[in-house]
Amino acid sequence: MVECRVAHLSSHHQPVDNRIFQRECRSLADAGYTVHFVVRNPVDEVRDGVHIMAIRTPRNRLERVTVTAFHVFRRALESKARIVHLHDPELIPWGFLLRALGRTVIFDVHEDFAQAAGVRSWIPRPLRGLVAHGWSGLAWLASRAFHIVIAERYYARTFPRSVNVLNYPHLERSAALRSVARTATQADRIRLIYAGSVTISRGAELHARLATLLPGCLIHFCGHMSRATADAIRRASGDATIGVIAEDGAVAWERRSDRPDAELSTILLEGVDYYVTDQMVAALQQSWTAGLSLFPYSEHYYEKELTKFFEYMAAGLPLIVSDFPNWRAIVDGTRCGLAIDPERLDIAADLIRHLHASPAERLAMGERGREAVEGRYSWTSQRQNLLDFYGSLAR
Repeated sequence: MVECRVAHLSSHHQPVDNRIFQRECRSLADAGYTVHFVVRNPVDEVRDGVHIMAIRTPRNRLERVTVTAFHVFRRALESKARIVHLHDPELIPWGFLLRALGRTVIFDVHEDFAQAAGVRSWIPRPLRGLVAHGWSGLAWLASRAFHIVIAERYYARTFPRSVNVLNYPHLERSAALRSVARTATQADRIRLIYAGSVTISRGAELHARLATLLPGCLIHFCGHMSRATADAIRRASGDATIGVIAEDGAVAWERRSDRPDAELSTILLEGVDYYVTDQMVAALQQSWTAGLSLFPYSEHYYEKELTKFFEYMAAGLPLIVSDFPNWRAIVDGTRCGLAIDPERLDIAADLIRHLHASPAERLAMGERGREAVEGRYSWTSQRQNLLDFYGSLAR
């Protein structure tokens, strides 16, 4: 049993975040650490052995990086944790103060924030370069004051003295996905799923446009999305019938054409202004032709290994991804899907039709992907990296 109190701190993420809560916090709690998670939540509670310490949800980004960040710091002090693990860049200044107060501080790099500034629509375009430089300077300071954990291998170029804790899927979750035969073999329509955060930069409009090229198909968006993104999907999907799935599972249908049902595509939107967790597992357990990750060209994503790839693979689904070099390497290396130019949706539609007409090929791709997750891309190895790292700090 490890006698050590630790606190994970976030001003931005949801309380059941896959990386922070499901993987890191639960793994540490299972290993015997006393784990606190300071995060926006209605009430303090204990969930799966993790002590959730609630902070109020900020009303806007300015409040998040100022008032909310201070509340996170205050609750971190209340936790009396010896090790504090930061998950958002606005917490870095408070991390310096925590270090001055004698805490061991870890900063968890979830993404390349400097590069991300170039695709954040809420940052005015003239300011994006300034924001990127500001982040780079803050990252330089953090790398010298804190211990660094990285979620992607290529972040090591910025943080050479870092520990890999990569975003591979939890085998417990993968087991749930394996429990059902998911790859559609007899479906009379093409069924496509996108699981994860739904934004324009993550291909929301491209995926929606497939509805106009594949008449009669079903495309399910399962993940948190803003109302503005949902409206963009509506506009991009032509006259497809829209089904908006509420948090309680009720579906509100929007029929926008008098054409026969067989000619109309269907778009399902699950997660409009709310976060999905268990719903995503349930959605992936259904039968699908393929899992979608057709993102528009952006340097921000070129080298990433998206968690959704491994979720699709664990579910036995073929992948349809943009032909970014690292993404193609994953798909071609495991022969579990297709890498396609995201600017040629006509080609993507033709290849999806081919997959739909070739159930044996789909099943083989899905099985190869599932084997790759179990042998190469599982959380088990990363969990050990995390525990070894914490063990070295707790001594």
